[in-house]
Amino acid sequence: MFRIVPLELETHFAEGTVNAFLAIGDSVTLIDTGNPGKASFQQLNSKLHRHGITLKDIDQIVLTHIHIDHAGSIPYIQKEIDLPIYVHEQTRGTINAGVDEYIRVQAFFHQFLTSCGADPLNHIIERPYKEENWRNVTYINEGDVIPLGGKAFEVIHAPGHSQSDILLWNSETGDTFAGDHLLKAFSVNAFIEPPNPGEINRPRPLLQYRESLEKVSLLPLEMIYPGHGEAFNDHFSLIKTRLLEQEKRCEQILEILADGGKCIYEICRHMYPRLHGNTVFLGLSQIQGHLDLLEERQQVSFEQKGSVVIYYSI
Repeated sequence: MFRIVPLELETHFAEGTVNAFLAIGDSVTLIDTGNPGKASFQQLNSKLHRHGITLKDIDQIVLTHIHIDHAGSIPYIQKEIDLPIYVHEQTRGTINAGVDEYIRVQAFFHQFLTSCGADPLNHIIERPYKEENWRNVTYINEGDVIPLGGKAFEVIHAPGHSQSDILLWNSETGDTFAGDHLLKAFSVNAFIEPPNPGEINRPRPLLQYRESLEKVSLLPLEMIYPGHGEAFNDHFSLIKTRLLEQEKRCEQILEILADGGKCIYEICRHMYPRLHGNTVFLGLSQIQGHLDLLEERQQVSFEQKGSVVIYYSI
């Protein structure tokens, strides 16, 4: 008999906990893996054992996206057992990337924070390079169907929060593993990311996220199993709420710009005065996304002053 088992894991991020899930039926699938680190891996193992499952019982792992609180235990799992990993095609240039790619990504974030008027030395979330060697990885795409516990789940690519975000949707029951695309407890940040290798322009994640929300709003989802918080339904109302929140942030930014041009860091100090240290990046990313939207609507313009970008309301 098919069942979905939530595995709530601790995380040091502001969300407090992160969810992994077991889809148990004719086979066993682990959806997401929790944080990096030995302690998190041990907690995952403990949660599995509580439900009578060991790593050897798991047939495959599917990742909703590769943020470290969702994919962090992969290296530890693969030290124990060689399980197939399914992850979106967008991660092909990221997984097992070498030091050159690490340097490229870090350079992008340093440049982004500088252009915002922030200090990269104080406000960047910088992690040391660590070589990884994921094995048995299969890249999946929109419309692919993956059996989870013997049930067919369709891959829905929903970029925005990250470039690799997917939903896993069963069209018969409406059961959906949503990762961080839809969270009931709080709004999702559409994170600024570097361009893909070989490309010049970075993605515009809030515009992507809004398109993904519109796409997902057309699907008859039922019970939604999110990356953080409890399962919920009625995604239509939640999506309307999230879109309205974005409109309010746009209005707030325009009000801040009404008395003259400002860099993104200055806007951030107005909107999110409690952010300090490397958490400032969260606010900068949020604001840049909304400025992208306002620029698309021709409500703001910008100019480069030295290394800093200044935005103006039109």
